[in-house]
Amino acid sequence: MSAPCPQPDPDPSRIDSLSGSPMPLWMKVFIGAAGVLLLGTAMRGYLTGSGDSLVAKLFVGAACLYALGFDKKMYVADEGIVKETKTWLNRNREVFPWEEVKFVTLAFRGGNMMAFFERGVTGWKLLFRRDQEEPMRALIRRRIPQVEVDTVGKPKAR
Repeated sequence: MSAPCPQPDPDPSRIDSLSGSPMPLWMKVFIGAAGVLLLGTAMRGYLTGSGDSLVAKLFVGAACLYALGFDKKMYVADEGIVKETKTWLNRNREVFPWEEVKFVTLAFRGGNMMAFFERGVTGWKLLFRRDQEEPMRALIRRRIPQVEVDTVGKPKAR
Protein backbone atom coordinates (compact mmCIF):
# COMPACT_ATOMS: atom_id res chain seq x y z
CA MET A 1 0.00 0.00 0.00
CA SER A 2 1.47 3.32 -1.04
CA ALA A 3 1.30 6.52 0.93
CA PRO A 4 -1.00 9.24 -0.41
CA CYS A 5 0.68 11.92 -2.48
CA PRO A 6 1.25 15.09 -0.48
CA GLN A 7 -0.68 18.09 -1.70
CA PRO A 8 1.53 20.86 -3.05
CA ASP A 9 1.76 23.89 -0.82
CA PRO A 10 0.09 26.98 -2.24
CA ASP A 11 2.64 29.35 -3.71
CA PRO A 12 3.52 31.82 -0.93
CA SER A 13 4.71 34.29 -3.56
CA ARG A 14 1.20 34.48 -5.07
CA ILE A 15 -1.67 36.20 -3.28
CA ASP A 16 -5.07 35.76 -4.92
CA SER A 17 -7.42 38.74 -4.97
CA LEU A 18 -11.15 38.75 -4.30
CA SER A 19 -11.50 41.16 -7.25
CA GLY A 20 -11.33 38.40 -9.80
CA SER A 21 -12.95 35.51 -8.00
CA PRO A 22 -14.69 32.93 -10.18
CA MET A 23 -18.44 32.77 -10.63
CA PRO A 24 -20.11 30.57 -7.97
CA LEU A 25 -21.54 27.23 -9.10
CA TRP A 26 -25.14 28.16 -8.24
CA MET A 27 -24.86 31.23 -10.46
CA LYS A 28 -23.40 29.19 -13.35
CA VAL A 29 -26.29 26.72 -13.08
CA PHE A 30 -28.87 29.53 -12.99
CA ILE A 31 -27.34 31.42 -15.94
CA GLY A 32 -26.91 28.21 -17.95
CA ALA A 33 -30.51 27.16 -17.35
CA ALA A 34 -31.81 30.62 -18.26
CA GLY A 35 -29.72 30.63 -21.45
CA VAL A 36 -30.93 27.20 -22.55
CA LEU A 37 -34.54 28.09 -21.71
CA LEU A 38 -34.39 31.36 -23.67
CA LEU A 39 -32.69 29.77 -26.67
CA GLY A 40 -35.21 26.91 -26.62
CA THR A 41 -38.14 29.31 -26.45
CA ALA A 42 -36.69 31.34 -29.33
CA MET A 43 -36.23 28.22 -31.46
CA ARG A 44 -39.73 27.00 -30.69
CA GLY A 45 -41.13 30.41 -31.64
CA TYR A 46 -39.16 30.37 -34.89
CA LEU A 47 -40.29 26.86 -35.84
CA THR A 48 -43.95 27.48 -35.01
CA GLY A 49 -44.00 30.90 -36.67
CA SER A 50 -44.86 32.92 -33.58
CA GLY A 51 -41.76 35.10 -33.62
CA ASP A 52 -42.71 37.66 -30.99
CA SER A 53 -39.50 38.94 -29.33
CA LEU A 54 -37.55 36.19 -31.08
CA VAL A 55 -34.41 38.29 -31.51
CA ALA A 56 -34.40 39.45 -27.89
CA LYS A 57 -34.73 35.89 -26.54
CA LEU A 58 -32.04 34.64 -28.91
CA PHE A 59 -29.66 37.46 -28.01
CA VAL A 60 -30.15 37.21 -24.24
CA GLY A 61 -29.96 33.40 -24.29
CA ALA A 62 -26.71 33.47 -26.27
CA ALA A 63 -25.30 36.12 -23.91
CA CYS A 64 -26.15 33.91 -20.91
CA LEU A 65 -24.31 30.94 -22.41
CA TYR A 66 -21.36 33.13 -23.37
CA ALA A 67 -21.16 34.39 -19.75
CA LEU A 68 -20.64 30.81 -18.55
CA GLY A 69 -17.24 30.79 -20.25
CA PHE A 70 -16.05 34.04 -18.66
CA ASP A 71 -13.45 33.76 -15.90
CA LYS A 72 -11.35 36.54 -14.40
CA LYS A 73 -8.48 36.11 -11.94
CA MET A 74 -6.40 38.84 -10.38
CA TYR A 75 -3.45 38.20 -8.13
CA VAL A 76 -0.15 39.58 -6.92
CA ALA A 77 2.92 37.48 -7.69
CA ASP A 78 6.70 37.79 -8.00
CA GLU A 79 6.36 39.05 -11.57
CA GLY A 80 3.93 41.84 -10.59
CA ILE A 81 0.19 42.39 -10.45
CA VAL A 82 -1.51 39.98 -12.86
CA LYS A 83 -4.97 40.07 -14.45
CA GLU A 84 -6.06 36.96 -16.38
CA THR A 85 -9.28 36.96 -18.38
CA LYS A 86 -10.61 33.85 -20.12
CA THR A 87 -13.67 33.48 -22.35
CA TRP A 88 -14.87 30.80 -24.76
CA LEU A 89 -13.07 32.61 -27.58
CA ASN A 90 -9.84 34.01 -26.13
CA ARG A 91 -7.45 34.28 -23.23
CA ASN A 92 -5.78 37.49 -22.11
CA ARG A 93 -3.05 37.97 -19.52
CA GLU A 94 -1.95 41.44 -18.48
CA VAL A 95 0.94 42.07 -16.09
CA PHE A 96 1.64 45.30 -14.23
CA PRO A 97 5.35 44.80 -13.40
CA TRP A 98 6.77 45.74 -10.03
CA GLU A 99 9.27 48.08 -11.72
CA GLU A 100 6.40 50.39 -12.75
CA VAL A 101 4.85 50.65 -9.26
CA LYS A 102 5.56 54.09 -7.78
CA PHE A 103 3.31 54.04 -4.70
CA VAL A 104 1.14 51.54 -2.78
CA THR A 105 -1.86 52.32 -0.58
CA LEU A 106 -3.52 49.71 1.63
CA ALA A 107 -7.02 50.69 2.74
CA PHE A 108 -8.84 48.69 5.42
CA ARG A 109 -12.57 48.41 6.05
CA GLY A 110 -14.40 45.59 7.77
CA GLY A 111 -12.84 42.27 6.87
CA ASN A 112 -11.36 43.54 3.62
CA MET A 113 -8.22 45.26 2.43
CA MET A 114 -8.07 47.27 -0.79
CA ALA A 115 -4.61 47.60 -2.34
CA PHE A 116 -3.93 50.45 -4.77
CA PHE A 117 -0.84 49.98 -6.92
CA GLU A 118 -0.07 53.31 -8.59
CA ARG A 119 2.06 54.06 -11.66
CA GLY A 120 1.81 57.78 -11.15
CA VAL A 121 -1.63 59.16 -11.81
CA THR A 122 -3.21 55.82 -12.75
CA GLY A 123 -2.91 52.30 -11.40
CA TRP A 124 -4.73 49.14 -10.40
CA LYS A 125 -6.80 48.39 -7.32
CA LEU A 126 -7.43 44.92 -5.97
CA LEU A 127 -9.55 43.66 -3.09
CA PHE A 128 -8.09 41.18 -0.58
CA ARG A 129 -9.10 39.62 2.72
CA ARG A 130 -7.77 41.45 5.78
CA ASP A 131 -5.78 38.38 6.86
CA GLN A 132 -3.69 38.66 3.67
CA GLU A 133 -2.08 41.88 4.93
CA GLU A 134 1.16 40.33 6.23
CA PRO A 135 1.88 38.23 3.11
CA MET A 136 1.12 41.32 1.00
CA ARG A 137 3.48 43.53 2.99
CA ALA A 138 6.19 40.84 2.88
CA LEU A 139 5.86 40.52 -0.91
CA ILE A 140 5.98 44.30 -1.33
CA ARG A 141 9.07 44.55 0.92
CA ARG A 142 10.78 41.79 -1.07
CA ARG A 143 9.95 43.05 -4.57
CA ILE A 144 9.84 46.86 -4.22
CA PRO A 145 11.50 47.87 -0.92
CA GLN A 146 12.10 51.43 -2.12
CA VAL A 147 8.37 52.15 -2.71
CA GLU A 148 6.40 53.90 0.03
CA VAL A 149 3.38 52.01 1.43
CA ASP A 150 0.61 54.17 2.88
CA THR A 151 -2.14 52.84 5.15
CA VAL A 152 -5.72 54.12 5.31
CA GLY A 153 -8.07 52.90 8.02
CA LYS A 154 -7.26 50.58 10.88
CA PRO A 155 -5.01 47.70 9.83
CA LYS A 156 -5.91 45.52 12.82
CA ALA A 157 -9.49 44.24 13.17
CA ARG A 158 -11.27 45.24 16.35
